[in-house]
Amino acid sequence: MINQPPKAEKISYNYKAGNQTINDEYSWLRDKNWPNVTDGKILSYLKDENQYYENFFKPFSALKEEIFNELKGRIKLADSSVYTKRDDYYYYTRTTETNEYLIYCRKYSPDPEKLEQVPEEILLDLNALAKGGNYARISAFAISPDQNLLAYSVDFIGNERYTVRFYDLKNKKYLKDEIPDTIGNIVWHEKLNGILYTPVDDKWRHDRVKFHYLDQDSSKDKELFHEPDTLYMVTIAKASSWEYVFITIKGHDNNEVYYISMQDQGLTPHLIRQKTKGVTYEIDHNGEYFYIRHNIRDKNFQIDRIPVKSMTEKDWQEYIAPQPKQYLTGFDITKNYLILNYKENGVPVIKVQNLNNNQQKTIDFNSPSFVGTAYSTNFTEDDIRVDYSSLAQPQTTYKYDFAITRLDVLKIQEIPCGFNPKEYAIDYIFVDNKGIKVPITLFYKKILFKKDGSNPLFLYGYGAYGINAPRNFKISAVSLVDHGFVYAVAHTRGGSELGREWYEGAKFLNKKNTFSDFIAITEHLINEKYTGKGNVTIYGGSAGGMLVGTVINERPELFKAAIAHVPFVDVLNTMLDEDLPLTPGEFKEWGDPKDLKYFEYMQSYSPYDNIKAQNYPTLLVTAGLSDPRVGYWEAAKWVARLRDQKLDKNPLLFKTNMKFGHSGASGRFDYLKETAEDIVFTLTISGKSK
Repeated sequence: MINQPPKAEKISYNYKAGNQTINDEYSWLRDKNWPNVTDGKILSYLKDENQYYENFFKPFSALKEEIFNELKGRIKLADSSVYTKRDDYYYYTRTTETNEYLIYCRKYSPDPEKLEQVPEEILLDLNALAKGGNYARISAFAISPDQNLLAYSVDFIGNERYTVRFYDLKNKKYLKDEIPDTIGNIVWHEKLNGILYTPVDDKWRHDRVKFHYLDQDSSKDKELFHEPDTLYMVTIAKASSWEYVFITIKGHDNNEVYYISMQDQGLTPHLIRQKTKGVTYEIDHNGEYFYIRHNIRDKNFQIDRIPVKSMTEKDWQEYIAPQPKQYLTGFDITKNYLILNYKENGVPVIKVQNLNNNQQKTIDFNSPSFVGTAYSTNFTEDDIRVDYSSLAQPQTTYKYDFAITRLDVLKIQEIPCGFNPKEYAIDYIFVDNKGIKVPITLFYKKILFKKDGSNPLFLYGYGAYGINAPRNFKISAVSLVDHGFVYAVAHTRGGSELGREWYEGAKFLNKKNTFSDFIAITEHLINEKYTGKGNVTIYGGSAGGMLVGTVINERPELFKAAIAHVPFVDVLNTMLDEDLPLTPGEFKEWGDPKDLKYFEYMQSYSPYDNIKAQNYPTLLVTAGLSDPRVGYWEAAKWVARLRDQKLDKNPLLFKTNMKFGHSGASGRFDYLKETAEDIVFTLTISGKSK
């Protein structure tokens, strides 16, 4: 039994970069054969860390079981999703009381009134597929145009190298076709007997599009497109009308899109608009026009219509003008309606426009901070749906009737153990950080909130890639606020809550704005008595782990504890290594360290490179051995150097998931057990476990 924290050996390793000689004494923790980790010394060290981690939680096993059951009690175990209709088939997923994974199903009924009487057809039971393993995740689930074949992509390791399989739904048997090593995208061709997909190479880069004809060996698949520039990745999608396939060449600050007509048997890609620095766009199709959302002329984006018969930019027609206070985050389209998703002051605004008469209506929700997205599941039937959720409101899916301006509830997330939204409160406030107003969403239980500084605070942060920090209903957040916590979400720069500029305000040589926003938020919540100094637990994963690692280097006294899952903390070394899967593309997010100014800037905030001889909060850190996005060694090296240099005796816990990747456990109960550990850690360190 390991009662003392493991101590990693220090082995001198010097390298030159940025006109410096740098010593990385824990470089040996990266296996030279990665992604195949076979080095016995490394595996032994990781197992010792895992044992130390497990030993810490042993005295709290009863509490962990209690929290696990509490979380499970907030989930309807035997449940079904909302139907998605295609012709006379109704597709859905469901779960059972005891199984870990989804079951994919459908029903056939020309008469929707008799749907509940129709027998169910099980298309894919992921539980059966996963039997005997530790991990199973589906990326794509795609039905052929004649609805007789199923194509799906599955990963059993957690390394995000998906294998595409085909199942004959009529004859109940697998086809011999199998395509290994894909990123998971699948698009059925509407006319040809096959699919388009994106393979991944040895470095996990997806820069090609191929076409696979059924009954053909995948080694003979036709390559349709290749993007040679390592700054970009390739994705594919089908138009809402199903008349085109779009190939998007995606970078961090620009992109370009090609289209392939389903009528084109030669599968020839046609460029819509070439890459331009700072310009991003997305496209869909309806009738005689392509509809394109872009920021060519305005930072808040607009929508133009492009005649299909004339793709030159002079023929683009402004259709939805940019709004000065509203950021157009995305759109969807049906036969008769255009669905527009905006954000104003960080809060969703949903609009629907009739394509025939241009009448536009707005869907309103009376909530200070929430998640709301409108979309369509059926182009021809003008199916418009809205998903709505907040930290105090379980997810609700609505069907929107434009003609009578009405939202009809299709499904409300059921909380079996009970949940009364009136017992909880949401505050949406702005904090000043040197003249910049930074939003925070706060969630707490009214009866337990004192606002005298005594409530512990749980603060989530991310702040990168333009990804918005989530403020949807979370059963883990309910557990924390029911124990007296204030649960907070920091909407720092680096996300796009307040528009494209909010994202760009924390890129490249502005990255430190994310960290200063987070610290300003923490200080404000302490000053306003939401919590007290040193009574704050912070949480971040991946790029959010970089945020956690940086702020505990800079202001450790503010925080009681920190949780960092698969943290991107060895920033400088990772960005110097162009053989890693994501590094070249990341130059457009963080900068290229071959340029001295970017090298020095990264070095000044990289968590691993800025560890100090000081006191640190109590830490819980995890990594995934098969993670292709953030190598397991980043967390391992960071933990080792922290252990060596920190002056306090606070626990530092580190676990490597030996069977999982970047996203953690794939099974819902395994996931809840991981979440329960986070909560037990938070309650215990904050003195709230009794």
